[in-house]
Amino acid sequence: MDEIPEDWDPPSLGVGRDVRAVLAEVLPGIEYSQGGWGDYEGPGFSISTPVDEADDAPVAGVSLFIRGDSEAAGHAALAVADALKSRAFDTGSGDFLTADSAQSAFGAWRTYRDRVLDQREP
Repeated sequence: MDEIPEDWDPPSLGVGRDVRAVLAEVLPGIEYSQGGWGDYEGPGFSISTPVDEADDAPVAGVSLFIRGDSEAAGHAALAVADALKSRAFDTGSGDFLTADSAQSAFGAWRTYRDRVLDQREP
């Protein structure tokens, strides 16, 4: 990420209508609220994503808020990035998510979760 110039202006991923259509292909059954949030239930995980741009407005980026306990979530994020011809950024590691790093990123999250939960038990 440090190699990306501060003045870099990413290309559009498409217009709102097209981005939502891509998400519907990759995440079958995704449902959108009137506010533009898409919610998807996968096997052992869920994804929420705000794509509230108008149908004909350019979309600069898509955020995926992933919850759950399944390695499939990383694969879903990579599938979304691939379908949008973009890259997924892993906020946990601070680097781009790849097929190789997805499993280790999930393992790191699980370790963090278990440590936090262990601290909460009496």
